[in-house]
Amino acid sequence: MKTKSRRKSLKPETSRICLGNYSLQNFRQALFNENKPYIKRSNWIGRMALFNLTVLMVSFPFALGGVILWLVTSLGQESWFLMIYKVLLALVLVSGFALFIILFVLHRFLVPLRAYHYSDTRNAKIHVGLTAYNDEICIADAVKDFKQNPLVDRVIVIDNNSKDNTYGAAVEGGTDFVFKEYNQGYGACCMRALEEAAHGLADDDIVILCEGDMTFSGNDISKFLSYIENCDIVLGTRATQELRATNTQMDWLINPANQVVAKMIQARFWGTRLTDVGCTYRAIRVGAYRRLKPYLWVRGNHFSPHMFIEALKMRMRVVEIPVVFKIRSGESKGVGSNKVKAARVALRMLRLLYAA
Repeated sequence: MKTKSRRKSLKPETSRICLGNYSLQNFRQALFNENKPYIKRSNWIGRMALFNLTVLMVSFPFALGGVILWLVTSLGQESWFLMIYKVLLALVLVSGFALFIILFVLHRFLVPLRAYHYSDTRNAKIHVGLTAYNDEICIADAVKDFKQNPLVDRVIVIDNNSKDNTYGAAVEGGTDFVFKEYNQGYGACCMRALEEAAHGLADDDIVILCEGDMTFSGNDISKFLSYIENCDIVLGTRATQELRATNTQMDWLINPANQVVAKMIQARFWGTRLTDVGCTYRAIRVGAYRRLKPYLWVRGNHFSPHMFIEALKMRMRVVEIPVVFKIRSGESKGVGSNKVKAARVALRMLRLLYAA
């Protein structure tokens, strides 16, 4: 096994003031200086947006229920009911108005825009890191799927204490390296996959993170490369029905609940469009990964949003693209269709979000 990279992590960059014509962009930049990084101000504005969105999401259903009770019962005659309803209505109106002001006024004038960025990928090396746990029946096919892509230089498999012969199946499938990750957990396996895949690469090279259970397609790598030219991280989304097989775990409950959490994160980090918080498939520039690595610590099933939340806190460029999502081979090692487990993971995701 190769030794781990010892390169020093880079700190997030902060922008310098650019004085010039009295344009809107210069006005935004003039509000900041090097002693007060705009990242802190952006984070506080995002937190205020999330707080008001939460108040709106909680109070609106109760206010709507109050309207229904008023229409179909005699509670509208009671003074206590009217007082509660007025409080709920006030919360809806105040939080909704505050959210509008934060997102479309404060964010517009107090948070500088991220400028267009381009970095050529034609000479970039691409390493794929596949996570695996008890994937003996499918890991070889997953390795072959990515190895057959001419854009891929290396495929690495991380075996997370599998009880079957996942290790041997990965070798038979033609993987370049197989590593054992003894810290149990989805997040621990993902972090090891990123680390091993990035080893020996230059900052402009690219790491693809994916699961080895055949739910994703190696052919989608070209999609990621089309966007990674302009971004630090490209996330996959399973929310597009036209690219999703039937009978996956993205069912009538998990899919919309997943999108609700994604939109809450979007409100916190306004300007980034998100529809999926649980998709493993993603691409990241190696330089961006090295800046991000010191902030990654979640070992559980909520690692996926943890990774891009930390990236968004650092003002990295993050975009989301639709990817093919197929029926899983073998038993689900994550949330799957287990609604109770999904609820627990969602709560951990929300805890990460509110702590951001």
